[in-house]
Amino acid sequence: MVVSTDQAFAVQVDATDSWLIEAIAGTAGITFGAVPIDSTTGANNGIEQNVSFTVTNAAVQPGRMVISQDNLNIFVALGAGGTIVVPFNARVTAGSNPLATKATTICRGQCRRLCAVVAVDQSTTPRLFYIGETLADSAGTSGGLRVFNYSSLGTTTLTQATGSPIASGGLAPNFILPIASGEYVYAANGTGSSTAGNITGFGITSNGATTPTYTVTTDTATAAGVQPIGMAEDSTSTFVFAVGSLGSPFFDAYIFDATTLGQLDSQITSTTSSGSIGIVAAP
Repeated sequence: MVVSTDQAFAVQVDATDSWLIEAIAGTAGITFGAVPIDSTTGANNGIEQNVSFTVTNAAVQPGRMVISQDNLNIFVALGAGGTIVVPFNARVTAGSNPLATKATTICRGQCRRLCAVVAVDQSTTPRLFYIGETLADSAGTSGGLRVFNYSSLGTTTLTQATGSPIASGGLAPNFILPIASGEYVYAANGTGSSTAGNITGFGITSNGATTPTYTVTTDTATAAGVQPIGMAEDSTSTFVFAVGSLGSPFFDAYIFDATTLGQLDSQITSTTSSGSIGIVAAP
């Protein structure tokens, strides 16, 4: 069943299962395609809608697109072009365009800092979104994690959590996984093409105010495969899975440590060579 013939760098389905969103690289920016789909069969359900944005130095990062669970925003990492955030309206009917014609770009033009990966809280009322950057320190030798207040999107000034930006724990963050509880976010870091990577955990705390402020702090670090490329949490919030792309272990299943909050304990590994590009955990 062919749904689209576009050469998309990233695809996602929104939380209503009504739209297939594509990120398509352009010569001077990025084009988004929104394909209406049947929520039961997944089949094409109408005419694809498009919107394009000109972004200097944009380089669409393969697979690095997320849709917020409130179905209001789409995030795509654009390398030296920063991160683009496009407002989205899943409630429009097939034949109308769910994509806004104005977008927010973050960290644009800071060419040494490369926006490699994005993530957003799993909740239907997101608190925070996350950007992983390479070349993030002053020497251009380590990765960084930025943590932004989701509620500041669309305002004149984006607000970052206290402690952000913070070192990601390696040369470059390849994936960011905010866990369902909201207490932690994990960054899968590469440390070179032949050395073991790691998964670094960051604690997220709130001051508990009606309009809360958040703080991010570095906490735990766990060994992973060479250049870990993807992570997923299972629906019971018991396991975190990770895959490495260049070296063993190529698969790792972790549980949360019973005594140390946020610590991941390895349970199952696979050393079978695999050129992994990602992982998901089905409900």
